[in-house]
Amino acid sequence: MGRETAAAVLSAVLICPHRELYSAFHAACTSIRELRFIAELNEYPSITTLDQLLATQQIEAIFVDVGSDRAVALQLIAHLGKAASDAAVAGLDEANNPEVILQCLRGGATEFLASPFPLEEVRHAVRRMLQHSDVATSSPASNRGRIHVFAPVKGGSGATTLAYTTAFQIRKQTGGSVLLADLHLAGGVIGFLAKLRPAYSAVDALRHASQLDEAVWKSLVSDKGGVDILAAPDRPEPTLIEPYPVQELLEFTRGLYDHVVVDLGGVLDPLGMTAINASDETNLVCSTDMTSLFLMRRMIPVLEEMGRRRNQLNVLVNRRERKRELSSEELEKIFRASIHRTFPDDPIAVEKAQREGEPLAETSDLGKTIRSYVQGILGATAPTPSSSRLGALKQLWGGT
Repeated sequence: MGRETAAAVLSAVLICPHRELYSAFHAACTSIRELRFIAELNEYPSITTLDQLLATQQIEAIFVDVGSDRAVALQLIAHLGKAASDAAVAGLDEANNPEVILQCLRGGATEFLASPFPLEEVRHAVRRMLQHSDVATSSPASNRGRIHVFAPVKGGSGATTLAYTTAFQIRKQTGGSVLLADLHLAGGVIGFLAKLRPAYSAVDALRHASQLDEAVWKSLVSDKGGVDILAAPDRPEPTLIEPYPVQELLEFTRGLYDHVVVDLGGVLDPLGMTAINASDETNLVCSTDMTSLFLMRRMIPVLEEMGRRRNQLNVLVNRRERKRELSSEELEKIFRASIHRTFPDDPIAVEKAQREGEPLAETSDLGKTIRSYVQGILGATAPTPSSSRLGALKQLWGGT
């Protein structure tokens, strides 16, 4: 079972020059016993002052007003992402502005709350921030599964095919527990490819997170060849769900599985960016058409601004033909980054796998390349499956 977050107290700092916003947020927090403010600032501090506060106090969370002066607030959030990476950061504003939410997430915030600050939303955010603090300071890395995100820079890049076969290859090569999660809510096809018709989907997991227990989780996932699959909904679902439960879902699942493979619909939406921030490695996928190459070049610095280090970012070039004009060296000049792996164009093998509802055959050119790629990401000494995670849930999901 996970930690009972209700018994813990989150030590937090509130930075809020906006008087009305401060009053509304403070009113919502008065009945939340899990939250304690050790400092409240009614003006934006300098970086030096903020660093002094971080050095003298044990701070687990910082709430920042991002409406009074957005540029200054985002600068503080970006600094906190580097100077206090173990602390959870939340943006506060008068409304749920998608542009502001994205800017906060890019800067490193893990939460975003808007006035009038409904009590249950604030309470769940505090519990998520407690969980963030627990993961950052208490959880041994050896007890946590690895999260592998596949994100296309452009639709039709083949990221889903790579994610699908990678999940089954990890299962085959390690024998460990593997989850394949389709978080492309508006157009995920993994359930279709696997010939599954699950009654529930990833949307149900996100919307009913606080009610999850072992029985519910088992109803959400479907087994396919030893891999658990969390499917996208049958009907296209607009990405309107707040992104923060995604981080909780992934932290929850990394406690259940040795490996979690996530298929995203894109990068620059709140759901995608939250999943990427929570992952151990991001596989950024492009094909070889000029638009896709351009978008890859533009995307890499964006991910680095979000805090992705180069060793967490794999540039994957898919559907590469043998006789293309551009060499790997030329592609790297375009991207201004190293290519982690290229994958051959193998439409016959892909079509056969889709028709049969199976992963790519290892005898195909693309199947062989994915097998080799998985060997590389697992390393020479693949981790031994954790018996505590195989076949049973060991913790509940705290919050929504």
